[in-house]
Amino acid sequence: MSALDSEKLIAPARIARRDLLKLPVMAAACGLLPGSAVAHAAKPTGPLDEADPEGTKIAIKLTVQHTSDEELLFLKQIGLRWLHADFGDAASYDFIRATRDRFARYGLTIDCALMEGYRSKRIQLGQPGRDEDIEKFNSFLTDCGRLGIRTSHIDFHPGNTYTTNMITTNRGYTAREFSVVDFREKVEKQMFERDYTAQEIWANYAYFLDAVLPVAEKAGIKLAHHPDDPPISPMNGVAKVFINYAAYKHAEDVVSKGSKNWGLCLCLGTWLEGGDTMGKDAATMIREFGGRDKIFTVHFRNVSSPLPRFHETFQDDGYQDMYLLMKALREVRSTASLIPDHYPAIVSDANLRIDNAYMVSAMRQMLRRAYEEVG
Repeated sequence: MSALDSEKLIAPARIARRDLLKLPVMAAACGLLPGSAVAHAAKPTGPLDEADPEGTKIAIKLTVQHTSDEELLFLKQIGLRWLHADFGDAASYDFIRATRDRFARYGLTIDCALMEGYRSKRIQLGQPGRDEDIEKFNSFLTDCGRLGIRTSHIDFHPGNTYTTNMITTNRGYTAREFSVVDFREKVEKQMFERDYTAQEIWANYAYFLDAVLPVAEKAGIKLAHHPDDPPISPMNGVAKVFINYAAYKHAEDVVSKGSKNWGLCLCLGTWLEGGDTMGKDAATMIREFGGRDKIFTVHFRNVSSPLPRFHETFQDDGYQDMYLLMKALREVRSTASLIPDHYPAIVSDANLRIDNAYMVSAMRQMLRRAYEEVG
């Protein structure tokens, strides 16, 4: 719409009363108002302050070393307030502090900090030298705690294969596909010198948590554990253990011993990939774990269908109505930070700005509607 058209639209002398009354409906239909704004016009809506640390947060994940000031300005311009910051294999206290302060100049706060040292094969396969690698991760947690960062990310799936193919969807964007048949017949191979059983992986995870949880608790850091993606086992000669509800309950009750600092990075995409094999659906997971304040971060993405074959989609293009999950998060008053996570490939979007603007806007409208409906 041109500026001249806008002036014509709002000129009171040129709008009949009956047309003026239609404007809120027209604006909602065009996406200029939250979907339920008309229905709620006569009553106060729930508060939505995206900068509120006690609210449900919208964030994106970025790689610290590759993020320019122009990118940070872009994120500020689309209204973002929270970040998941990937520091790579290592980061000193001074570098984390400088990064935090640099982001703050653009109104951006690190809610979750990642340091991939926990993915060391010495840690996850129980090999000599794991204590040294655990100590490096513990130093990172301590530094993040000193700097007021709330959450860090972990997962535990050595030997994983994420993708069997890249496809072009019916809408024309490129996306990751996974097929169990293709994986077993064309992709799978022995990744390490021997097989690793579920009992071994659980033992290695328990060893890791016994070493890092006390440090996280002292530092005030919450550890958000991501499920195995895709949720099948074994893969490439290694058992996968975080593939369903029962595994998370075991980790919560037995391995973490009920620590308030251990919880979920609930990857909704992974949970939707598993479908009925997960034991409980995504909304139930939100209500159960979120109701105990054990969901710290969320990967807010959709997929085409459950296994044995799926491809990743935009939030509005998969089999799950994502608003129902956003609403469930607000029903339990979740304070988690939500990121779009994996990005389907759009034309002329090498820096992911179109992707980020599209998905953050979709999440914002769902979150706004959920605040209006449930508070």
